[in-house]
Amino acid sequence: MTEPVRYGIIGAGVIANAMTKAFKETPDSVALAVADVNREAAQKLADAVGVTQIYDDYHEMLADPEIDAIYIATPPFLHKPMTIDALRAGKHVCCEKPFVLTRQEVVDVIEFNKTAPHLKVISCSSRYQNSGTARKARAMIEGGELGEVYRVHFEHVTEGYRIGTLFPEWRNDPAKNGGGISFDWGPYDLDWLSFVLGDRFKPRVVFGTMGNYFPLSDKRIPPCLDVDGRLAAEIICDNGLTIHWERRAAEHGPARHNVEIRGSKSGLDLTFLSMGEKRKLHHYSFEGAEELKETILPDDEPEWDKTLTYSIHELTAAIKEDREPSSRLEHYLYIQGIFDALMESARTQQSVRIPE
Repeated sequence: MTEPVRYGIIGAGVIANAMTKAFKETPDSVALAVADVNREAAQKLADAVGVTQIYDDYHEMLADPEIDAIYIATPPFLHKPMTIDALRAGKHVCCEKPFVLTRQEVVDVIEFNKTAPHLKVISCSSRYQNSGTARKARAMIEGGELGEVYRVHFEHVTEGYRIGTLFPEWRNDPAKNGGGISFDWGPYDLDWLSFVLGDRFKPRVVFGTMGNYFPLSDKRIPPCLDVDGRLAAEIICDNGLTIHWERRAAEHGPARHNVEIRGSKSGLDLTFLSMGEKRKLHHYSFEGAEELKETILPDDEPEWDKTLTYSIHELTAAIKEDREPSSRLEHYLYIQGIFDALMESARTQQSVRIPE
């Protein structure tokens, strides 16, 4: 395919407006239309991406034969039906994260995609596959340089919300968004881990805890109090690899972030976004009788501007090259399986097995 991939955009909220550069920075991905029930918001986004066609009903946009692919940027509870509607209309799909709300919804999308297997689907949870450090870490693990990878420790703590921060109402409703920090940032974490670990990422058992946001002071109150603001989980994979996954936000303490990957031959420290002390790739190993050797590798660290638009460009490349995107639908079965198991484990205080 030599022509540009032509996109229709469903949803004209904050993230869609942040993504406008995806349709401007290369000639391969262009926007043709915007659909949103809020006409004013749709017009603002249309002006930003330079299109004139606006739809109040996204179904009308899906009927446009000039559109090749759909970028879905709506609240998460709409992702599954909109993805299936787009596939039914013969469109490729790039859907914002979280991809869907349950593992069964992933199954439903996979089953429908089997009726049109040439159509490509990717979620924006894949954004952080973009960095050079992530790609180098993946190559080192695949190449056996770490030996048997047996332990990953992923910890990310973010600061409290600024006073006066506001979110749309659906962000505080688990029925519409799936959850709080788990479904806001968790898809990025797990998609990144899945990408870096490759075939070693086969989660089978989860034991975890969760807790909601809470006021830090009478002046610093998070805009969402009815959803989770912290989680911690032990994820055991089929091959014995154990992943400790922890996210906390808006607490009485400093922000920090680091990912540790340990193997029988060597270890790595890195970050999956531009935060923390070790933004480059730090390689550790003992060699002979020498003390622990640390090498800082030169690969590019995460960069938000390039990361933001990665998923659109990856879908476009997959369409033009007629290949699978970097994250396949089956890949989201693992991710959503962890979410389902985490919530059940937090509720029952028991470990939960992910379905085969």
